[in-house]
Amino acid sequence: MPARVAALYDIHGNLAALDAVLQEVERAGADALVFGGDLAFGPQPWRVLERVMSLGGAVSFVRGNTDREVAERHGVEQGVRGWIADVNAWCHDQLTPDQRAFLLSQKAHVTLHVEGLGDLLFVHGSPRSDEEAIRRDTPEAEILPMVAHVREPIIVCGHTHVQFDRMVAGKRIVNAGSVGLPNAARGACWALIGPEIELRETLYDFERAAAEIRKSGVPMAGEFADHILNPPVAGS
Repeated sequence: MPARVAALYDIHGNLAALDAVLQEVERAGADALVFGGDLAFGPQPWRVLERVMSLGGAVSFVRGNTDREVAERHGVEQGVRGWIADVNAWCHDQLTPDQRAFLLSQKAHVTLHVEGLGDLLFVHGSPRSDEEAIRRDTPEAEILPMVAHVREPIIVCGHTHVQFDRMVAGKRIVNAGSVGLPNAARGACWALIGPEIELRETLYDFERAAAEIRKSGVPMAGEFADHILNPPVAGS
């Protein structure tokens, strides 16, 4: 039973942000890690997967929607928008067969019992879909059917790239934010869970990370770099 769990969501191929957070996780004394999905869709997919697949100890993985899309090389024929299809194809081609299989092997959700908090359900989007967003302003009437069959009192999610911690529909719902492409935050966002729940933000060398991203070859490299340097302040 872990006492402190670090929840890292939406890495999006940003190795510098991931490394900075992992260093802070170690300093915080977390004894378990949960990666909440969307690892590889971004400028450094191979390097991010190499890093997370090398981690030892208690590490769990929840599959995100872009993990499926990258591993299966989703394109416009699957209904994906043009630029997303281009990024999916590029990321897919950067990965080894083992890394693609690793993405598809991840679970749709993970439940952990954390000392002082009880059972927590970790999902990517919502408990019923990795593409369904729970936002900080989503009305309770919309959330109720998403959580109707969830027994855990606390749900940890991501997908929207904006941190929040709210009580709604009889559940405490925590969005850990995004490590690699945060919105409404300057640093890499994550959550430290146990015995309380702390929404954390880790600063790192954004300029250097952006410069490396611009040289990565990923489609929309400039947009990825600009997002890191000037994160959108709006969003939910």
